[in-house]
Amino acid sequence: MTIFFHAKTLGFYDTRAHGERTLWIPDPSWERPQVNIPDQAWEADPNNPEAQRPMVRIADVTAEPPLIEVANPDCYLPPAQELSQVGAQEYEALFAAQASGKVIAADGARPIIAAPPEPTWEQRKLEFVAVVQAFLDQTAKSAGYDDIKNAISYADEPAVPRFQVQGQAFRSWRSVCWAYCYEQFDAVEQKTREVFSPQDLVAELPKLSLPQ
Repeated sequence: MTIFFHAKTLGFYDTRAHGERTLWIPDPSWERPQVNIPDQAWEADPNNPEAQRPMVRIADVTAEPPLIEVANPDCYLPPAQELSQVGAQEYEALFAAQASGKVIAADGARPIIAAPPEPTWEQRKLEFVAVVQAFLDQTAKSAGYDDIKNAISYADEPAVPRFQVQGQAFRSWRSVCWAYCYEQFDAVEQKTREVFSPQDLVAELPKLSLPQ
């Protein structure tokens, strides 16, 4: 198996999965040679004991056709000029580095290990939203609810007053937390605040006052 790196797509190809470029096949134009052998069907004439057994020509079953190299129709490798061969050890090292958090990049035609790119602001916002949501859910769990949605579901249920007032408190708290969260996003985008960490944002969220 031969492994190749494709710089255009940062992908790897190997001949085991994508096929060799050529195949060796028996030459289809080859004609099997013939050999002379004594005719086994001949019967000697007792009146002519000097007669020689005649020879017959048959195909030589021991002959092997020559092999010719042809293009492999099942080869899915990109053009050769776009590929760079990679050794097995280098291939393993590249993916070991990728598993540790690095990324595989291209330096010309060759693969290299690089630091991952900084996340975009949109990617950071998704992370902040996930962290805030987890914080809201964990706070509700600490109060005995399944998550924040479960806690809020009691807000309009008067059967147990304590659960209702707590549900209302969680509902109000969730709203002010998300309002604060998106205000900080706007501040970063308007350059009135530096980019913060998820931990900073959680620490700044409004505090919950939960009725007992």
